[in-house]
Amino acid sequence: MWRKVFFLILILILIGVDVAHSEKVFVAKAAKRYVHMTGFTRPRTVITISSEENARCIAVYADVGDAIKPDGLFARLDPTFIDLDIRRNLDKQQAIDSDVTFYSKEAERYRTLIEKKHAAQTTLDALVRDLQTAREDSDALKVEELILREHKNRHSILAPAGWKVIERYIEPGELVRNGDELAKIGNFNVLIVPMALTPSELITLQKMEKIELELPELNKKVAARIENVSPDFDPAMRKIQVDLAIDKFPIEKRGGIRANLYLPMEETKGAVIVPDSALVRGYEEAFLIRDTGEEVPVIVMGDGDRHGTKRVRSKEISAGDRFLSDPPQTVF
Repeated sequence: MWRKVFFLILILILIGVDVAHSEKVFVAKAAKRYVHMTGFTRPRTVITISSEENARCIAVYADVGDAIKPDGLFARLDPTFIDLDIRRNLDKQQAIDSDVTFYSKEAERYRTLIEKKHAAQTTLDALVRDLQTAREDSDALKVEELILREHKNRHSILAPAGWKVIERYIEPGELVRNGDELAKIGNFNVLIVPMALTPSELITLQKMEKIELELPELNKKVAARIENVSPDFDPAMRKIQVDLAIDKFPIEKRGGIRANLYLPMEETKGAVIVPDSALVRGYEEAFLIRDTGEEVPVIVMGDGDRHGTKRVRSKEISAGDRFLSDPPQTVF
């Protein structure tokens, strides 16, 4: 009976010692520093709308900041002259079709006469030649009609539906020439934030499960994703161009909004995060006390990633080392 009581007391004492020991000892974790980068939002794609025809502008359907309507129509050019060209083409086709019908009937009639030996073969040959020429002219006019109608279609200046007008260079009544720039259009459905990263920063970014951008002007955070990574790098900055895409935005999507990216980069070897209470401070020095009682001098680099912690560095320290979390303070 007394032995059971003795063993029970011993177990409780050992548990108490372990609990006390765990409260006084911590395991150093590798320190991380946050690299801060800033970029600005911009449209995913920007294109220039140009004219392919020479005509006068009669209407513009979107101003700066407006979204292109679902029909995609941005402006319209005066189709008067192209309509006249199409009408002339159709009149020519009608006349040629009459010639084709006439020569076809005449050729058939002369074949019958030749069979009865009432007409010369040369007359039939001339009619067949004229019929072939008329058919070729008819085919050429039909192709010309297709070209003219395509030119007429291009008197309607189209742009991608839903994109927004960034700049507009045309007003109704202005004469437009082939190749003139009419507007600059941007795709703001997805915003892009360009960043320049070192190879190590890019590796860290690609390993992150969740990428967030801070919008200080809006006091918001948004989710982002990697859109493009340049295969080349800037030799002057020695950095790689990376585009981050934002799909959802707290306000109307627009360019020029500041976005901050914070990358958690590992510190150099020997840098760890420790509780404030673990530091034994002297006049100009600071120490950590190992669980064995050994004093290790450290350099305090600044605040840690959590409240009440510090980043310290020492060649004698590695992540995973055990130190006293609340050693007695000693005056040096």
